[in-house]
Amino acid sequence: MKFDPHEIIPSPYVGREQAYIKHLLLDGYLERLLYIVGWSASKLGHEEIIFVDCFAGPWKDESDDLASTSIAISMNLLSMVQYALEKVDKSVKFRAVYVEKDDGAFGRLSQFLASHSPANVKTAAIHGDFTRSIPDILARCPPKSFAFFFIDPKGWMAVKPDILQPLLERPRSEFLINFMYDFINRAASMNALRDDIAALLGGQLDAEKIPSNPAQREQFLLERYRSALADRVSTANAKALSGYVTILDPTVDRTKYHLIYLTRHPKGIIEFMKQSEKLAGVQSAVRNAAKYNKQTQADKTGDLFGIDAGQMEPSWNESNARIHELQQLWLARIGDQNLLVTEPVFANLICQSNCFPSELQLALRGLIERGEVQNVTAGPKLRPKNVVDYEKGETLTRTVPR
Repeated sequence: MKFDPHEIIPSPYVGREQAYIKHLLLDGYLERLLYIVGWSASKLGHEEIIFVDCFAGPWKDESDDLASTSIAISMNLLSMVQYALEKVDKSVKFRAVYVEKDDGAFGRLSQFLASHSPANVKTAAIHGDFTRSIPDILARCPPKSFAFFFIDPKGWMAVKPDILQPLLERPRSEFLINFMYDFINRAASMNALRDDIAALLGGQLDAEKIPSNPAQREQFLLERYRSALADRVSTANAKALSGYVTILDPTVDRTKYHLIYLTRHPKGIIEFMKQSEKLAGVQSAVRNAAKYNKQTQADKTGDLFGIDAGQMEPSWNESNARIHELQQLWLARIGDQNLLVTEPVFANLICQSNCFPSELQLALRGLIERGEVQNVTAGPKLRPKNVVDYEKGETLTRTVPR
């Protein structure tokens, strides 16, 4: 599933453009994850790699191939990567588990799996409510298997940390969770749902402490939820890391939902944010196309020249304020001592700021160019792209006193 600039919004996604962005991210990151984990599966002791779609559907796709669903996207990826790894003597077993409660949707799901499951991927369907099916899900994920859980409900009640805890505690697991902010934001103001919102955010909640400023409110609710999830994933030997990508409403300038990624491995965070960055420009193009379609439907005339690419939103805001914020993060992390920048250090900086890796590199470049920081390992010559190589490990030092 690749973005085609000549067909900005594929016809199955017209009217649900946010699902297109979500599926592009799932497709891009899942493919990268499967290759990384599959390549080292034997070394890491993973006997099998399992994809678990906890709210599979299918929904709003009447085609026989279900091309615009997470079901078809995941199955095709699992099969493709398994064959590719097998060609280079990396024999890895792949399996997919799909959970669906609705009787009609489950019937279509079962028929699709029976007729479309690839020969090299084992598939199974669970008919039932996700929250009650968690023991069954875990039973299908043996201890030595690596599991990726895609948790994308229609609402938000099912993603309470206490409900997800049995899955979150499972080793060898990663998660992509839909935090339905548009719904949650409205629910947070309702007295009748106060206890549910408190449970979603990990426990006791004083409603008066929820900021009224929209941007601060969104950050507060999102960070409380991320923290509640991380507390349940972290162990004495592995601290949970999380990042997220914001999916905006297709035609209104507000957040639709956040896709939160959880892992115990720093490389996962870096790769997830790299994939997210690739989609930033795509989301802008898709939203401009959706707004244009809405406008033409409203006035029945529209712009004869279609979408003006020059008016599209930038892929990410390169404002001085954002760069300054990341530079302060670097300076605080370096402190008065030399800092060895390793993959875990770089990943933690990303988690703290939820920035793209390239933004973090750009901010550091500015500090080095101004002479405030020096890359001791690399010397005075700046690389054209990555000014610090976190994979090899390089040392930074402050050259200007605080």
